[in-house]
Amino acid sequence: MIGRSKTLLLVPSVSILAAFFVVPLIWVVGLSFMSSDGTGKLVTDFTLGNYTRFLTDAYYLDALLWRTVRLAAIATLFSVVIGYFGALAIVRSAPSWQPWLILLVMLPLWVNLVVRTLSLMVVLGRTGPVNQFLVWTGIADRPIPLLFNETAVLIGMVQVAVPFVVMSIYGVLQSIPRQLEHAAMTVGATPLSAFRRVTLPLSMPGILAGSVLAFGINVESFVVPILLGGGRVRFMSVAAYETATVSNNLPFAATIGVILLVVTMAMLALYQWAVRSMTRARPVLATAG
Repeated sequence: MIGRSKTLLLVPSVSILAAFFVVPLIWVVGLSFMSSDGTGKLVTDFTLGNYTRFLTDAYYLDALLWRTVRLAAIATLFSVVIGYFGALAIVRSAPSWQPWLILLVMLPLWVNLVVRTLSLMVVLGRTGPVNQFLVWTGIADRPIPLLFNETAVLIGMVQVAVPFVVMSIYGVLQSIPRQLEHAAMTVGATPLSAFRRVTLPLSMPGILAGSVLAFGINVESFVVPILLGGGRVRFMSVAAYETATVSNNLPFAATIGVILLVVTMAMLALYQWAVRSMTRARPVLATAG
């Protein structure tokens, strides 16, 4: 009787998940194997033509897929480095300061992404504070173009992902006793060596979780490439939207979305493999230590 009650409690959540996630995902996957007659009317005959078109066209592979993955990976790397030092600074600060620093990290998430991106456009504009500083210090003779290029998109993706990375790593760093570093330094290790050999390996789960989270956010970025890229930096998400709304080709738009999903799932699988490898290696390291 108790088991049946527990099962019934799961029905609402499972139903909502199925209705708003599983069913639409199945429909998108099925749609990717259909075709369009050019007027928006679907041709339901099974076909691999959409995938063949995408995987054999250098434009889709290089200008879309490779650029999306490359920029997402670079932005993830910067996000993890910045986020790690940010999380470390919070953990090493006075306990009374930590809630305020966490609040400072979370504040950008309370502002609409479009508003944050538009504000970044002002900051990076020709008359923005960044260009004014470069000209004032003599680093540049005139304002340099910081908008509507890959650099602007990278900056935008990093500012979106960093708060998530900070919080992912902060929770892990908070659980690592400082006494471990102190013990390492008592046997002759320098502070840097103690951090590299003790704290950094123990914080790898947070780094990996933050990396996957940041990559997932960056690879599916939509607002940032549209506003900061100005139509010049093509992303998979933007291409899927334009294919569905402008070209009125829903099957090919679904194909782009499915390929993007597969790339994201591959990163999650890589994450799981890294975590398992690290977990297996930890007892060996502990024995060697």
